[in-house]
Amino acid sequence: MPNIFQGVGNLADAPSIKNITARTGKAMMAAEMRVFFDEYEKNGDGSYAQSGGIWLPVTTYDHTAENCARLLRKGARVKVEGRLTQFEAHDAAGNAVTAFSVVASAVFLSPTRVDSVQFAESRNKSSPNTSDEPPPYYGEFDERRA
Repeated sequence: MPNIFQGVGNLADAPSIKNITARTGKAMMAAEMRVFFDEYEKNGDGSYAQSGGIWLPVTTYDHTAENCARLLRKGARVKVEGRLTQFEAHDAAGNAVTAFSVVASAVFLSPTRVDSVQFAESRNKSSPNTSDEPPPYYGEFDERRA
């Protein structure tokens, strides 16, 4: 069973993108980024204080990689979903150490630091919900959506 990872954090720098060759021989894009996944606790007065966190390298591929490189910037608040992987790295003295990274299947941008959004045209013009009007609201429970 794979190790499933979900975390929210901030990018250390803008993602870097590069062309790579997969094990299958297929050419693909990879975006690499470092994310600080922070942890907060509620204080007695109701405010929040950072109580910890972890830096992890995150890699994503193909279309997601291209979009991350194009849209994300240093400091962007993101939610990352993917697979946590363990590998061996070496410290400054050359000693082997255990390290972790995330292979992201999805990266979501949080709107907390976004000034504006411009949506691309729909890929499927015949879709019934392509208008600027929101879908009708049918109350808390609508059996047509269940």
